[in-house]
Amino acid sequence: MAQIIKIVLTGGPCAGKTSALTYLQSELEQRGVSVFCVEETATKLINRGKTPESMGIYDFHRLLFETQLAEERCQEALAASDQAEKRVVLCDRGLMDSKAYVTPEDFARYSADCGWTENRILCAYDAVFHMVTAADGAESNYSTQNNQARSEDIVLARQRDEDVKAVWVGTPHLRVIDNSTDFNGKLRRLLAETLAVVGIPEPLEIERKFLILYPNIGELAAMPLCRCVPMTQTYLDTPDEGKLRVRRRGEGEDAVYIKTIKRKISDLRRVEIEDLISKEEYERYISKKEYCHGTIAKNRYCILWRDTYYELDVFPFWNQVALLEIELLSENQPFELPDFVAVLREVTHEKQFRNKSLALQYGK
Repeated sequence: MAQIIKIVLTGGPCAGKTSALTYLQSELEQRGVSVFCVEETATKLINRGKTPESMGIYDFHRLLFETQLAEERCQEALAASDQAEKRVVLCDRGLMDSKAYVTPEDFARYSADCGWTENRILCAYDAVFHMVTAADGAESNYSTQNNQARSEDIVLARQRDEDVKAVWVGTPHLRVIDNSTDFNGKLRRLLAETLAVVGIPEPLEIERKFLILYPNIGELAAMPLCRCVPMTQTYLDTPDEGKLRVRRRGEGEDAVYIKTIKRKISDLRRVEIEDLISKEEYERYISKKEYCHGTIAKNRYCILWRDTYYELDVFPFWNQVALLEIELLSENQPFELPDFVAVLREVTHEKQFRNKSLALQYGK
């Protein structure tokens, strides 16, 4: 089945996004993937004389949002008409980026005028890769000379980097590519993350899961790099499609609906295919009571801690424990557990802690 995968490269000033876009395009095309690129909209507008100073901050970012949205739709249409089995739309920044430069009220206003909510934007991309500014860890390489639209000094560049990072917390697949290696190493790490999302050689999901003591919800809510996302998910086994899961992510008009099919390879590794579906499709699935095998609700806290993305799930039927998950590139990849949780034990291999089992035991 043909796929169109949408990826955002974001980050602070002088992070290497433009070079990375060219690099990823070349590497993916060598692997038979058709690539469609959305160049950075803000730079194009500024180079044409459209600046926050000349237009005002609100009008500039509204124009940026509208222009970015139009270009993304254009590239998606081109991808849809392509015949390759795998097609990737690579975006040099995404629709959420402008929120880092305006008030939350202004962002909500112009995004709503375009028919979008934050949750819809966060779910509109298959992956978001935040490339850390050279001003944080590679200071000798930081420069404003190679981009006329860039004016930030090192201190401001680091702050911009953190601001942009914060607005993307809550997207389902966020990864931070830091400056712990030289730039070539940074590109190789970015490529490894990209290939995993694109599904080369397979669209694997490799997760570790931990049973933790019930967290302090107030402390989580106060964390700057944490976002709570309410979820409801139903497990089905249908004659036509077999075993699948449908999920409502968010609430009310802000909700997004997702269908997921997984195939187990090992306790750690699964092939996962996800597709956005309409509210009507979601409701048709959950109306098939004879094929439903449990529905479960939870609050998912998406947390970025020390540049690693964690998902902490709190359930209404537990008041003493919760679950923490981390997604990895390989089964033996090293990782660190955050110091703000009390881990009881790893439960990756324990079936009773899988969401489907919890839905059967506690769900409706």
